[in-house]
Amino acid sequence: GSGIALLWRAGSLSRSAAVNLDDGWLELPGVFSQPVLPIKRLSANLSWRIEPVKDSLPKVLVQWSQVQFANADMQGELSGNWRTGGDKGFGKGQRLPGQLLLDGKLTQVNLAQVARYLPQRIPEPVRDYLSRALTQGRMSQGSVRVQGDLSEFPFTHASTPAEGEFRLGGKVQGATFAYVPSLPAQGDSPAWTSPWPALTEIAGEVSIDRDQLLIRQAQARVFGVAFSQINGRIRDLDQKGRSTIEIEGEGRGDLASMVRFVNTSPVGGWTGNPLARSTVNGDGDLKLALSLPIFDLQSTTVKGSVVMRGNDLRLRPDLPLLATTRGRLDFTQAGFSIVGATARVFGGEANFSGGTQADRSVRISGQGQATAEALQGATELGPLARLAGYFSGQTSYRMDLGLFGGRTELSVSSNLVGWSSQLPAPMRKTSEGVWPLRYQTRLMAEIVASTTEATHQPFRDSVQLDVGSLLQAQYVREWSGDQAQTAPRVLRGTLGVGAPAPAMGSSSGVTAQVVLPAVNLDDWSAVATRVLDGANNAASDPIAIGSYAPTQINLTADEILYGSLRLNDVDAQARWERGEWRIAINAQQAQGEVQWQPVSNQQVGQVRARLSRLALAAPPASSAEAPPSGNSASTVPALDVVVDDFVLRGKRLGRLEVQASHADKGAAADWQLQRLALTMPEAKLSATGHWAAAATTGAVPKTTGERLPRQTQMDFKLEVSDAGGLLERLGHAKAVRGGKGDLVGQLVWKGSPLSPDPLSMSGHMAVDMGAGQFLKVDPGAGRLLSVLSLQSLPRRLLLDFRDLFQEGFAFDNLAGDITMSQGVASTNNLRMRGVQAAVLMEGQASLIDETQDLRVVVVPEINAGTASLAYAVINPALGLGTFLAQMFLRKPLTEANTREFHVTGPWADPKVTRVQRTGQATSEEASNAAASSAPAAPAAPTKP
Repeated sequence: GSGIALLWRAGSLSRSAAVNLDDGWLELPGVFSQPVLPIKRLSANLSWRIEPVKDSLPKVLVQWSQVQFANADMQGELSGNWRTGGDKGFGKGQRLPGQLLLDGKLTQVNLAQVARYLPQRIPEPVRDYLSRALTQGRMSQGSVRVQGDLSEFPFTHASTPAEGEFRLGGKVQGATFAYVPSLPAQGDSPAWTSPWPALTEIAGEVSIDRDQLLIRQAQARVFGVAFSQINGRIRDLDQKGRSTIEIEGEGRGDLASMVRFVNTSPVGGWTGNPLARSTVNGDGDLKLALSLPIFDLQSTTVKGSVVMRGNDLRLRPDLPLLATTRGRLDFTQAGFSIVGATARVFGGEANFSGGTQADRSVRISGQGQATAEALQGATELGPLARLAGYFSGQTSYRMDLGLFGGRTELSVSSNLVGWSSQLPAPMRKTSEGVWPLRYQTRLMAEIVASTTEATHQPFRDSVQLDVGSLLQAQYVREWSGDQAQTAPRVLRGTLGVGAPAPAMGSSSGVTAQVVLPAVNLDDWSAVATRVLDGANNAASDPIAIGSYAPTQINLTADEILYGSLRLNDVDAQARWERGEWRIAINAQQAQGEVQWQPVSNQQVGQVRARLSRLALAAPPASSAEAPPSGNSASTVPALDVVVDDFVLRGKRLGRLEVQASHADKGAAADWQLQRLALTMPEAKLSATGHWAAAATTGAVPKTTGERLPRQTQMDFKLEVSDAGGLLERLGHAKAVRGGKGDLVGQLVWKGSPLSPDPLSMSGHMAVDMGAGQFLKVDPGAGRLLSVLSLQSLPRRLLLDFRDLFQEGFAFDNLAGDITMSQGVASTNNLRMRGVQAAVLMEGQASLIDETQDLRVVVVPEINAGTASLAYAVINPALGLGTFLAQMFLRKPLTEANTREFHVTGPWADPKVTRVQRTGQATSEEASNAAASSAPAAPAAPTKP
């Protein structure tokens, strides 16, 4: 020291000193836990007085003034005094530790070192806590005051300042307060990271008042959210094991950051983690009050609330969006409750309430209005959302949500009044109709009983969907982990459509019981594809890919429609086995077994059928105007079909055999018909063909110039042993007697092979029949046969051919070529040879409007000329006219007996006109005949 002055007075000893100290230290044993106090700079005026006391120790008074000090942790000014107490002893009212009066101003304090300057009287765990909780920040405008008997420090029980006072405080800025600090590794104990987020950027007033640390009217930030009105205290600083943190505050700002605070702190676990997977936008309010015993954090209590002001909230990715949510979420360490919450859900307003239950689960109930259009976007509802695509309108509903350890139960119920349904019958509905709907998922009992089970562990739940008495569905599903991130696998299930669902057994698969008056399988197939999202269009087991589709179906229906197929009194069983459907069917129109392998990305569809009977009412509708989607032959399956008794439009056509496949199974570009056979006693039809793009067909040239997107070509041969019997089988009884021969040709039409289109049909065929007779037949009933029978000739004209045609023309041979073009049949070389006449024909007949335009030539007498005429072959390139001219030039008598007619008008009422001949060929015919029969002109001589 320097400048020490001593002043002695009688009867007592008084001294004073001026002290200056630079870069030194002070040792204060018994004051701080670290008695050596580094000093950067110290200056002070000291004085002390010792007063003798008779028969006792002297009294001592020490005073200091104008004390200025500074070190690395703080700087300030001090004044005060210390004096001894009673005459002897140590303790309250005794000589030591004495009475202290200390006042000071602190201009700069490093908060991270505050614990270093706390009196040793405060328990070490508390001082250690403060050293880890206050990690940064500075105090300014601080003050310190100590007054009282030091044996009572820090004066916990003092009721007035006169009984004892200890206060240290000031304004702080940039402070960080980890109210539950992390612990470093100590010995065998590993390091521990606190789950509580620290308060950062604290600005406010902090003080130590006797045995409490106080925070008043402070501001701070947590995860970037500004908190205000922060007040807190740590009680019982001097009581080991009793010190408790109490802190409260409120914040306004980014609601997602507030939710993050709840989720990352123990509050989330205490309340059942209702917001653990939530997403939210916008700003909100958070109020929070905590009470944390420093030495027993398990006894922490919390009280708080989150206020939403029109935020979009989704509790989990697999739950509906709560749009424009308003309300309050109150929470404590025991759980949470929802107060006055409203949101827009499924397109309508809804009210919600609920919270944590006694079993630690979370239950939330809501009711409101939902639009079908909005429900289509609720992908978290899976198949139910896709089913909503068939509804329109608005209806009321009730929803109950349960959360168990992060897993979900959901229940939705409604009477669907206000919704209309566009589903196929029997599930069409007007908006006034009442359909009690219930959709419910339930966790298995063992999951509900253990709400804390880790969400990544596999678990099971059940699903139930009821729509009045129309539909019942139950499933048991297995989840491999988190519901929000994985898809379930259906283990087993039952479906009831128009009937109660069968009892669910323990075996895998989904069994369906369907009892309906009428079923349109085309319509329902489209619904299934949309609702199940194509889950059953794979060759693999549909259960393995989580499909809700049935794997076994028991179907009873009065009527089933599938394409052109109409079945009545149906009793069918179908089961999914090794990548295909196996169907046993018994109906009026069909009996037998069918194996169907649906189309998938890996393979084309296949149908294998063995039927004892199949009756079709009509072929499928034309696909000319609506070709299959994508212009692909993959929409037609490969076929292996055998029908013992095939009936088409009431006509029994005998045994049917069909074999077809795709030339390129990868692209399914060309559907090949390897075999089509119809076998009956009177005839046998065999055909081959394919369905491909028009450019690759190689069929009959098109006459219109239009490029067909996809067309079918079929080459056929009809071998007839009894033409009359065949026509009678086809519904034309007594139209022809006898007749045997072949009809060979090729036809091409636009669209699918399953949809022959007369309007686009083109091709050619050759007929060669013998030993038959056209019988008298009603033209309207016989259709085109009445044209060939020529029975209208004697009916319309008074000719001498009654004995030839009135009862139908008998022929030994009928031959010629017929060309088809867009539904119109034409010929220029058809000939019929009979015992008494020969008939030659050219012209056309329309299969579309059943009209005709024919030239008919009849030679009634058989002699050398007509015999050669009948057996001659007409060259199609020359035509009938040129052929006759050639013949008549060589045999004039033949022409004299020949009659020619022009037949026009409808088949049912033909108009027959006699064409007068002059006895000689027309000049045009003669000219053509001469040119075609004249010998070739000799070649011009050449020069040597």
